[in-house]
Amino acid sequence: MRYVRVALLILLFFFAMLFFVQNHELLSKTVKLHLEIFGTEFTSTDIPYYLIVLLGFLVGGFISLIYLLGEKIRMNGEVKRCKAKIADLEKEVTSLRNMPLEDDSLGLNTSSQEDQESR
Repeated sequence: MRYVRVALLILLFFFAMLFFVQNHELLSKTVKLHLEIFGTEFTSTDIPYYLIVLLGFLVGGFISLIYLLGEKIRMNGEVKRCKAKIADLEKEVTSLRNMPLEDDSLGLNTSSQEDQESR
């Protein structure tokens, strides 16, 4: 599994570099970002497109990382609960195995009981 993950990471890096090399002219152009909220205006300095693409990729990766860490914590809690339940069930099975069997509780008639009843 580790080799597959490394191979996918290498492929991702290769395609990212291929994308940047083939689109170098377009990505080198600059853009000025503008945001207006409640009458307040924010304007950025000139930012190259490649920086916007790179920052978008990093922010997406960070958000995915936070989500996956939350899932991992949740799944670890569920695994602990399941292990505790398994331990309780194994303890119950062990106690049931060690219980002596009684003929009367099972409703079984032995031959000696049948002889006594027929007399």
